[in-house]
Amino acid sequence: MKSYKQLCLACAAVLAMANPAMASAAQVTHGRWAITLDDATQMVALTKDGNNVLHDVTARFKFNQTVYQTAGYGTATVSEQEFTNAVGSGKLVTISYRNGNLPTVDHQFYLFADRDYLLTDVTLSMPDGGSLASNYICPIFSEANNLFLPQDVTNRFLTVPYDNDGFVTYGSYPLSRATNSSSTASGRFARDSISFEVTAIFNGVTQQGMVIGSVTHDTWKSAVRLTGSPLSQGHLSRLECFSGVTHAATRDERNGVLQPHGAVKGTRVSSALMMVGLFDDWRTGLETFGEVNAAITPPHPCDRTSIWGWNSWGGMEKHCNYEGALSVSDFIKENMQDKAHFAQDNVIYVGLDAWDNMNWEQRKRFVEHCHANGQEAGAYWTPWSDWVGSETTALDGNNGYTYGDAVMRIGGRSIGALDPTAPATMSYVNWYCEKFLQSGFKYLKLDFLNSGTHEADRYYRDDITTGTQAYNFGMNYLRERLGDSVIIDLSISPLFPYQFADARRISCDAWGEMWHTSYMMNSFSFGWWLDRVYSFNDPDHLCMGNRSEAENISRMTTAVVTGYCILGDNLSTSGSYVGTAVSQQKAKKFTAVERINDLISMHLRFRPAYGHRLFGVNNSIDLFSAEADDSWVVVHFNYGAGNKDVELDLSTLGIDASDIDTGRSLECWSGEAVNLADGTLKYSSPNDMARVFRLYKK
Repeated sequence: MKSYKQLCLACAAVLAMANPAMASAAQVTHGRWAITLDDATQMVALTKDGNNVLHDVTARFKFNQTVYQTAGYGTATVSEQEFTNAVGSGKLVTISYRNGNLPTVDHQFYLFADRDYLLTDVTLSMPDGGSLASNYICPIFSEANNLFLPQDVTNRFLTVPYDNDGFVTYGSYPLSRATNSSSTASGRFARDSISFEVTAIFNGVTQQGMVIGSVTHDTWKSAVRLTGSPLSQGHLSRLECFSGVTHAATRDERNGVLQPHGAVKGTRVSSALMMVGLFDDWRTGLETFGEVNAAITPPHPCDRTSIWGWNSWGGMEKHCNYEGALSVSDFIKENMQDKAHFAQDNVIYVGLDAWDNMNWEQRKRFVEHCHANGQEAGAYWTPWSDWVGSETTALDGNNGYTYGDAVMRIGGRSIGALDPTAPATMSYVNWYCEKFLQSGFKYLKLDFLNSGTHEADRYYRDDITTGTQAYNFGMNYLRERLGDSVIIDLSISPLFPYQFADARRISCDAWGEMWHTSYMMNSFSFGWWLDRVYSFNDPDHLCMGNRSEAENISRMTTAVVTGYCILGDNLSTSGSYVGTAVSQQKAKKFTAVERINDLISMHLRFRPAYGHRLFGVNNSIDLFSAEADDSWVVVHFNYGAGNKDVELDLSTLGIDASDIDTGRSLECWSGEAVNLADGTLKYSSPNDMARVFRLYKK
């Protein structure tokens, strides 16, 4: 009698004769990657350049309230064929699992000849061709001890937040923890955590790391759950990259009850497409992750090289008023515009935020006033929020709809959010978009967009069953109504999808004190790569207020690393809430440094120097660098650590000091020449201060 393995190989050989694309071996190799199916366990191993990346991998899914996995599921066959998609061409390896009347599971791996990553997804279908539903599909699940980094205390993994609400932060954690699991210190216990859409697991010394996450965002909320290792810091003991997450952090918890993810229905139901990559540098891996997303779903095109202007919320908040806003436009015209390279060759946007206290006629006249000053005007809106709380109240637009026709419900009760797919909401969107366009606004800050992503009881459209589908539908409709001439800046919003906006505020609200700068820089420290999917990372309004000069310089430096400079202090000289002379003087002072303005205009792509060394109360990276055609730019933040003397080995940033023209190189805020000897940049770092060095090439 033949063994089970012999029978499987014999069946595979027969199938291969019928279909030349069918592989007869349990391993398929293409370029640097190999996919190996263990016939006994029906688990998969992923190897790159002959080295283990992940082993004992199984796919999982939920069907009829039961979670199944492909390990031991039934018969498994391996096939391969050529493919071409938006990312490139290569070999598609499909492992098909069948088990009687249960769903057929196609676990697909997209291999490229010369890439540091592969793509994978799982598709479910019924053997009889009927429809099915699932709200959880996991292409990568392993409870094996996977070791792809050296055993080292600098090994880290990232936690990426779902959105930027509630002052949430990114995390860079050791693979083990102490009793206090929120600490960034290592300890005796394996650390468990969850990261939304993507994570990186990397070594702080070598920078080598894995990047894994979802690269499509049209249907699912996806996440990576992982468990590290105790003491040794060497391996992952559990990894789950899946579609179908809900969590308090996705805003799907109501009164302590977690709403399940909506079920996706059809004759074929697929997970999000996932990327699994092992990179020599985890930072390159995250940048590549952004680029793969952008290849599959192109970002919204934006013709701005940098963004400049002012927003009312930072200094005026609810006290914004018509006369005051007009005077801000005049103040910018008189004191900043066409001076010191501020917004040189770029549009200046003067923006009204929430509670502008104006009617539509005043808003239109405000826009005209900005135009007369050679500026564009901005406005604010929360399209998916119900701030009224009365279902009988008419929606704006005189369209005959009430809020009761538009609200989302959980457990039959309104949750303070509008269903983006409801005709009432679409009519409401039409009315507001028409008002913005007729008034002449060219910049729109959209806030509390996570309201449109909730997993609700149902949506108006029967073909939409998940919060992500509803959000995509609504944002696509809104973008089409506004057209391409309006800059859309997302404020509080999910990280993904991204293709409907030009910019996204990378953190929550940030004012002028060092705590706020370090908080915003925590988000930039681990989300810098988002400029691959958005044209800009928005550091929020740059407020000077009554903070120290060092804090003011640090806050303005966030514009250097993002290419986004929206001032926030109250610059009004008339009206009902006039700004202080100190705020206005600071605005003039800190926007008059040509060297800094030139760097903002260049919109360079900065990246962190490392990911395992954290500073300040918000656990941020302190050192960043970028390369321009004629120079390298090095930025250092001192997050309240007292005065420090720094000796920076430039080779750690990939900069060869022998290529630097020391005669021209300088610190941009002070104008002082650099102190460079033996490849080391020496400088003082005052408390709360940022230093910006431009190192010109020979």
